[in-house]
Amino acid sequence: MKKIVLDVSDLEAPQPLILAAKALRELGEDECLIFKHRMNPKHLFSELLALDMDYIVVKEQPNEFEMKIFKRRKN
Repeated sequence: MKKIVLDVSDLEAPQPLILAAKALRELGEDECLIFKHRMNPKHLFSELLALDMDYIVVKEQPNEFEMKIFKRRKN
């Protein structure tokens, strides 16, 4: 699986969500988006649900948040 890293930690709102939404729409079946931010992106979760994406939160600490996002496998 190809990993694509999107680090938006230094960006101000709404840029992190805009860039994440664009990256999610372009994500391929065999790709995983590594999303890094300085906080939990609460508004991103509804976008993940709407796009039928799965995710795993890798790290959630003060000023550091990371998750892996990938397309849900179709059975």
